Amino acid sequence: MRRNLLSKVRRRVHGMVDKPLRRTLSPRSVYLLRQALDPISPMVGNDRGTPIDRYFIDRFIEKNAHLVRGRVLEVKDRSYVDRFGGDRVTEVDVVDVIENPNANILADIRDLAPIADDTYDCLIITQVLQYVDDLDAAIATMKRVLEPGGSMLVTVPTMGKLDGQDDDVVGHFWRLSSDSARWLWGKHFAEEDLQIEAWGNVLLGLGFWIGLAQEELPRRAFAHFDPSYACGVMI
Repeated sequence: MRRNLLSKVRRRVHGMVDKPLRRTLSPRSVYLLRQALDPISPMVGNDRGTPIDRYFIDRFIEKNAHLVRGRVLEVKDRSYVDRFGGDRVTEVDVVDVIENPNANILADIRDLAPIADDTYDCLIITQVLQYVDDLDAAIATMKRVLEPGGSMLVTVPTMGKLDGQDDDVVGHFWRLSSDSARWLWGKHFAEEDLQIEAWGNVLLGLGFWIGLAQEELPRRAFAHFDPSYACGVMI
């Protein structure tokens, strides 16, 4: 079921990220005034520009680019390795649970059976774990394949659209807060080895819910964090 949901989400998003912002879509002011029950965009902003969450995910990886080194494992494609790894990276593997021409390893992140222990210096796992039913197994597996002293860069949503609900496709399981992320990872890692961050505020959350793009919100919205209205977590 999880594979079906991943396939559906990718088909919907494919080819839209690089499209220019469409100003001809429903204006924000009109949308709010008419008290609509449907989002401006069901594509979380992909069809209008750049999704809001990617602003923070990109900057999280960029800030920790020095950790992207040695042998690296990324999910679905190697986009973040290529953007931020540079000559620090010696080898890259890409894993996916479904057939994917960009992936050289076909495996479930809950066990990563083809991968030996202590293989990677860095794992990049962005916006994946919400689709994994057994989070504890996934975190234990990620630790297993990580070289001692290595790093994992993980992002998980706190709020946002639940994919697959319209078609009754099971496979979207989790939303995490900073506290739940710290508790989950704390079962496998020492407190001093964990760094938990979050992003979000009311304006960003509203924009994310109704499907606005980064380009449609003021820059000040991205500089303010309100922990009571977090939208995503970074580990």
